Amino acid sequence: MHSPTMRVVSILNLVASHNGELSMSEISRLLSIPVGTICPILQTLVRTNFLELSKESKTYSVGMRFFLSGMPFIESNNSFAAVKTVLEDLTAKTGETSHFSRLDGGDVLYILKIESPQPIRMYSALGKTLPAYGTGLGKALLSEYSLDDLRALYPNGLKPLTKYTVTDIEELYAQLLEVRRTGFAYESEESNEGVRCIARPIKKNGKVCAAISVGIPVFRYTEEKRAAIEKMLRSASEKIEEIVPYLDYV
Repeated sequence: MHSPTMRVVSILNLVASHNGELSMSEISRLLSIPVGTICPILQTLVRTNFLELSKESKTYSVGMRFFLSGMPFIESNNSFAAVKTVLEDLTAKTGETSHFSRLDGGDVLYILKIESPQPIRMYSALGKTLPAYGTGLGKALLSEYSLDDLRALYPNGLKPLTKYTVTDIEELYAQLLEVRRTGFAYESEESNEGVRCIARPIKKNGKVCAAISVGIPVFRYTEEKRAAIEKMLRSASEKIEEIVPYLDYV
């Protein structure tokens, strides 16, 4: 591969996955690229609006051009539009934020999102990634993994995202076995405090290829609501599984 181009791609992917969190020196360290090399690349990406530089924190986040460049792909793909329609219906019925995602290495990559109409709702960003083990979506995506698969995927262990994140890999595996049994994955404040998540795997040719979820602020969560959302997630997943054979991206 062309090394200079790969540097740009690596920088964009890293900033997107740590949106607004990393300074130039941190990006340099994480990518093992000298500051002298990375500085002009970052300056160019900021000038062209692919990245934004915070004047206060001196950290980088994705810019408007980065976001807009991905929209034609989503909007031109009729199958993605069909998935979006299913999510819109799911959010309309539940009143909560819904997501469609896939696995990206050991992380969850958020592809589609329909915001809750409620004034207080969960935060998430398209294109952002989070460690899969700490999210309901991720547990749905990892549900077919063996214990050895998990150890290979996370050789450095499970680092906590909040004080509630599962950090024992055998406990995670036990949760994944339960996802296989029930068809549902759960997160309780493991990636974002104050938010619970119910997710369901999406299969293509009998294998998990994606996942959908509904995120619920803890103060709106009840067991009755959980049962109702599970029923709606089951219906939504069946519709999306009819669509995913036409998606090249999952």
